[in-house]
Amino acid sequence: MFASAFAVLLIASCCGHGSVKEPADGFTDMILCYGGSPNRGALNKWDAERFSTLVSYTDTTGKAHWLFDGFLAIEPRLFGRSSDPVDVCLSQEDMGGWHESGRKEHWQELIDFWFAPDNGFAELDKAIDIASRKLGKAPYKRKVVMNLPDAVMHRIFEDTLSTTVYWGSYEGRKLDFSRPEDRAAACRWYIDAVDSTFKAAKFRNIELIGFYIHCEELPTPTKGWRWPWKKMDTYLPMVADYLHSKGLKLTWIPYREAASYDSPDELGIDLCWMQPNYYWEGDKYPFDASMKMITDNDLGMEFEFDDRLLSSSPQHQEQRRRFALYYDWAKASGVYGTKTFTHFQDHDTVRNLALSDDPDDQRLYHEYCSFIINNPLRK
Repeated sequence: MFASAFAVLLIASCCGHGSVKEPADGFTDMILCYGGSPNRGALNKWDAERFSTLVSYTDTTGKAHWLFDGFLAIEPRLFGRSSDPVDVCLSQEDMGGWHESGRKEHWQELIDFWFAPDNGFAELDKAIDIASRKLGKAPYKRKVVMNLPDAVMHRIFEDTLSTTVYWGSYEGRKLDFSRPEDRAAACRWYIDAVDSTFKAAKFRNIELIGFYIHCEELPTPTKGWRWPWKKMDTYLPMVADYLHSKGLKLTWIPYREAASYDSPDELGIDLCWMQPNYYWEGDKYPFDASMKMITDNDLGMEFEFDDRLLSSSPQHQEQRRRFALYYDWAKASGVYGTKTFTHFQDHDTVRNLALSDDPDDQRLYHEYCSFIINNPLRK
């Protein structure tokens, strides 16, 4: 009888929230949250209310669930600034003309944005607190990944005659980005600044687990586009080693078949999700071929969507057809239940679906959220 009672207590304790083991990578589904560039206007604000529809979800029976368990703070540019230079690029994939490459003070601007007391990470932490009043404490901390600016070699990416000594000083000397060691040193400064600020904030519900490479193609001397301009393969392994020494991860989301998508581990990348790009390009990029690339190379997959899913869009039927294939192929390929996902939304599509009065929008919203909350990796 004692043994039977002990078994009941053991089962009960294992089923409680406090004993649920978090997924191996810390999360199952990570949503991309763009913010930091002033030209985003009203969308350049991440408060608890905006985060709320990403943090939790209420199903058709009225039952609440935790939704996304990973959040990527991402920004490739700082455009529309009031000071000179007005437009600054943080990614070599998003230069948008001959704009200035981000300097040390601009990298700090991105940190300041996400750590502002009424914005970003503090508000995400608050949103989780609010959701926990209904759901109880989350079974594990929600995971955060922070955008790592590209250490762009030249002050003007497209102008290889522009200076490589423009970023600023570190450890008492001006860095020269013609030297891979100096590009890695700038990244170390940024990683330490983010990590120490995160720890000092003592957030209750979120945990920093790594950094994200925004450049969506990482060429090498033998493959890819514009290697002499980028040469990211010369410094990223040093950055990866430093992150690993701190128990942090390096992550990346290449576009379909981008250079190095099939060998991210050679650069020290820990988590990689490939964009199928089918939502944007349709049958130009056959989904079965994309999934073969993903499974053959043991990658995760990114979901892609925007407000054209809404019934108010004249394109919603075609975009919903394309979007449905992401579910179908994720399940058919075996990626669902074995790999984590990232989710790209344009602006606030998840929120817009959640708040829509249209029955078809609501059906799509519940189908999508059900896919996330029932991810086998959470079981």
